[in-house]
Amino acid sequence: MTRPPDPSTGVWLRGNVRPVVMLAVLAKGAMLVSLGLWAWWTSAAAGPASGAFLAIWLAIGALVLGLTAAASRPRLTLVGDTLRVRLSPTRVEEVPLAVVECFFLGSQALQQPGAPRADLPTHRVGTLVMRVAERAIDYQQRPTFAPWGTWAEGAIVFDGRWCEPLSVDLARRLSAALLAAKRAADASALQTCAGVGASDERGDGQPGGPCR
Repeated sequence: MTRPPDPSTGVWLRGNVRPVVMLAVLAKGAMLVSLGLWAWWTSAAAGPASGAFLAIWLAIGALVLGLTAAASRPRLTLVGDTLRVRLSPTRVEEVPLAVVECFFLGSQALQQPGAPRADLPTHRVGTLVMRVAERAIDYQQRPTFAPWGTWAEGAIVFDGRWCEPLSVDLARRLSAALLAAKRAADASALQTCAGVGASDERGDGQPGGPCR
């Protein structure tokens, strides 16, 4: 079940920790194996060697925790009149609402490693596309963490495996939230301009600015 965008927190699209949980299960098995080897090694080897096994065990645990924390963060958040896009564990990009055109569902092919490229792939994954206006040349592409999605030619694509479950209803809610947010931003701009105009009539306003 998908949840609507939350105005109180600004979260429009949530992350998904399920792939990390699966990785954590595998990592836990590796940790248990390494711990068993460490316990065996400590009875037959010197301290430095046993310390290496302990370091590996701790490194795997830290890696899993880091990936879980990154994957759980929202993929899309509204802050003021901008949308913050997180398609990398280490980067957050800001996109002005004014240049976002729409949201719609899509899909992309899943290519099996080592398999020949097929014209009609049998496996596809659902995606959510956020379209950026062509006039916004500074927001047409960005580097991303490929498993989470892509950003090229004005299409910001969220991979459905790394975000909350995608649905037609979610895409509609996001489109409605986008329209409402744009209207709110326009209304705020009009109020600001009205205030500037009143100040100018009193002679204490500053010329220029966004209302000119």
